[in-house]
Amino acid sequence: MRSRLALAALPVLLLACESDPLYERPLPRDGGVTAPRDGGPPPITPDAGFVDAGTPDSGEPPPAMEPVYIHTGQTLYSYDPATNTTARIGDFFVTSGQLEDMVDIAIDREGRLYGGTRQAGSQADANRIYQIDPETAECRYRFSYDDTLHGMTFLPDGRLVIAGERVSVVDPISGQQLLEFPSANAYQTSGDIVGLPDGLLYWTVRGERRQNGSYESDGVVRIDPVTGNISWLGAAAVTAIYGLGYANGQLFGFSSSGVVVTIEPINGTVIRQAPLAGRWFGATTNPVLWE
Repeated sequence: MRSRLALAALPVLLLACESDPLYERPLPRDGGVTAPRDGGPPPITPDAGFVDAGTPDSGEPPPAMEPVYIHTGQTLYSYDPATNTTARIGDFFVTSGQLEDMVDIAIDREGRLYGGTRQAGSQADANRIYQIDPETAECRYRFSYDDTLHGMTFLPDGRLVIAGERVSVVDPISGQQLLEFPSANAYQTSGDIVGLPDGLLYWTVRGERRQNGSYESDGVVRIDPVTGNISWLGAAAVTAIYGLGYANGQLFGFSSSGVVVTIEPINGTVIRQAPLAGRWFGATTNPVLWE
């Protein structure tokens, strides 16, 4: 799903919030795209103490069938945009037990659902990517990643995008970093990133920081993954948008305070706000259902 507002009940997700530097919203930039130095880091494998939840040859989970999925740190839900209601699917789990630190999810064009966790500490495998069964929430380990994980989405060609301290394009099989968007370094993420049918990426970022340490409402920016150009769309009216979903031509932003915001993706205009009980950490659109 990250740099998040302080929530006493959510210690795992508070790693960067209180230490954020003074942040000013930058002007749109064209920073291009760069390949990682030396061809990118090699895939990181879990240490000997990690219990794998499955391997790629142990059977493919079924494709995701709902238009939008959202989640808390430990539970997966489907979301109906027409009625603003959720349906509980189940708690995230591996063979060794439950997962309670899921920070975001994403679906590729084949309906494969992925999720990422972030754990305290600086160990190399702290941030793990799983493939998730959308019917049971069972998680199968795929690879670890060396950046702080906040948001995930997929490009049309199947490559994975991870937004953290940097915004990178990653091979979803090996975890190798393929590209990086350097202009994204001018922004500080507030929670999530999502790819839409227009082929562009939409990313929620922090608003300006007030003198009392709080933040203005989150903003939405658009990234062209071909050129790396980033454009500011507008403020999203609420803070701590940790999840972004999409359906029927509209963006849906889910906050940790139990609010869902409907956003016009063309210009970032907030269409409506509505309560949605829950501490939402992440969300995803389902490109399989796009017309």
